[in-house]
Amino acid sequence: MTVIKLKSGGLWVHAPIAPTKECIELVKELGAPVEYIVLPTFAYEHKIFVGPFSRKFPKAQVWVAPRQWSWPLNLPLEFFGIFRAKILQNEDPSTPWANEIEQKVLSSPEVGIGPYVEVAFYHKQSRTLLVTDAVIYVPKNPPECINKEYLLESAKNGLAVKILSKGKKVLDEPVVDNEINRQKGWERMVLQILFLGPSNLLEPNASFAQMSQKLIVSPIVKTLVFSKVPEKASQKFRFGIGLMALQGTGNSRG
Repeated sequence: MTVIKLKSGGLWVHAPIAPTKECIELVKELGAPVEYIVLPTFAYEHKIFVGPFSRKFPKAQVWVAPRQWSWPLNLPLEFFGIFRAKILQNEDPSTPWANEIEQKVLSSPEVGIGPYVEVAFYHKQSRTLLVTDAVIYVPKNPPECINKEYLLESAKNGLAVKILSKGKKVLDEPVVDNEINRQKGWERMVLQILFLGPSNLLEPNASFAQMSQKLIVSPIVKTLVFSKVPEKASQKFRFGIGLMALQGTGNSRG
């Protein structure tokens, strides 16, 4: 979640997270009304919080990426509590924030069950690029918001590890709660998200090191999306800062 204060004095909210008490208090501390709430993608994990967040700020306009869809049922936005939403268009000069924030729509052909759609934004004054899933940054250590039980569960040599170990002997060792096992769980989590069937879950260190602590395109997104629309993927903003929308990891304010 990223918040930008516009020259109008209002706030522009990108990819809102769950409107918890802490989240709403942080937004209100900025001392300005929320004017616009933006859903930059079709993805459920970002879409699900837009409705509840907009109800906390009922005077705000909601803008959404085009070609919205959901699976297994293709439900309308109203089902998710998103009403009277306006549609974001590629390089649209008529959007209320166009003089301050540029936008580009990346829309691919259908990838499996539906199209990949994401809107990237460029805040001119700060030269900041805002993306959702097109570019990611993987921290070396697990974020505090990830429950330690999930990390330890991922550190176990379960069925996925055994299947993807290519015949190597995998021991069913007990997993104790320590920093080493939490880190192993984090590394395995990341590789399973970034790759389709990673082959190195048993010892994830080397592959994780290649993916972490830098801006990357997820291998899954690169293969399934960008390779299908290379001419669109090659378009660039001249930016100095990149912000990715990470659900549940906090927020950035600009």
